[in-house]
Amino acid sequence: MIECQQKAEVHTWLRLASIPKMGYKRLSKTATALDLPLASLHKAQHQLLLKLGWQISQIAALKGKCSTTEKRLTKAIEWQQRGHNKYILHVGHADYPEHLTNTSCPPIVMFAQGNIDLLTHQMLAIVGTRSPSQYAYDVFEEILPAFAGQHAFATISGMALGVDAICHRASIANNIPTVAVLGCGIDVVYPKRHQQLQQDIIREGLVLSEFFPGVQPQAFNFPRRNRLISALSEAVLISEGRVKSGTMVTVKYAIEQNKEVLVVPASIFNPNKELALHLLKDGAIPIVSGKDIVDSVPSFNNYQENFLNSPKISDKPLASDPLLDSVDTSGTSVDVIAKRSGMSVVDVLTQLLEYELRGLVSSTAEGYVKLRG
Repeated sequence: MIECQQKAEVHTWLRLASIPKMGYKRLSKTATALDLPLASLHKAQHQLLLKLGWQISQIAALKGKCSTTEKRLTKAIEWQQRGHNKYILHVGHADYPEHLTNTSCPPIVMFAQGNIDLLTHQMLAIVGTRSPSQYAYDVFEEILPAFAGQHAFATISGMALGVDAICHRASIANNIPTVAVLGCGIDVVYPKRHQQLQQDIIREGLVLSEFFPGVQPQAFNFPRRNRLISALSEAVLISEGRVKSGTMVTVKYAIEQNKEVLVVPASIFNPNKELALHLLKDGAIPIVSGKDIVDSVPSFNNYQENFLNSPKISDKPLASDPLLDSVDTSGTSVDVIAKRSGMSVVDVLTQLLEYELRGLVSSTAEGYVKLRG
């Protein structure tokens, strides 16, 4: 009997989440006007809903009379029933994140796969450019290990290319729980090359989405994803990016949600330096060590004693690549690169081919050009 009640409850909330052009605010306003609990809105009379401005298609979806909506519900239930550690969380559910409940317009339903307990952890959001320099890799390899083993701590990002992926991979490598928020259905892998990464996150952390299973990535989905990343975090840490970017969207949400905005200072020669410089001028907190993060975020203060001897980024040189350091941002010949790096021409050509495939350098008529690093 209890299981049947739970299934009916899940269906009710999935229907609410499926109503076209109807978010939490308007649903709550309707429920208040009709003096009904939100979960009982389907009991409202058709004519009363029409008077409140509802469209016929919206009423049909609410009352389970829309075949398209019912197919989405069936697919969502089937997704949960296949495999393990899959959850459908709705507003008011015991495991629904408190941080989202406190926002002005929480997702009516969230889909989750992995370790659901991470939703009670204190999270550091890490976001940035999709084309990071080697410096960004080095920074997070330097900062994140200090958080390994910290009680109830996790990182959170959006599983995009670049800094997002660095965040997730560096977290997993250092046994730090990590959470990925998707801009598509939870059963969709985007970008495709992150299939293994998504599986690793499910195994070691948690994947979240407010989009129904099967929903493909669309440009307008990602601001919604960014809003959740910020809302679920205690602070947002930025490393490299441009002012007009998805990273800036996340920053704007963070400011609206009264989150701390932390910035890793970028090199003045870095083409992705502009966002860091812009935010630092506007009063964002500069970060050069794990201790800076702990000192800057009140809810992280309980980690304080673990960071007394935390090294700064500047305390030891970041990893240097002799070959990459030998390539200029203007054309550099193979002979010059070989001479500067002390490597043979054959080894240089082999390494340059790999770097070109990784997007670190580009071959031009004038020679090789360093793109990042």
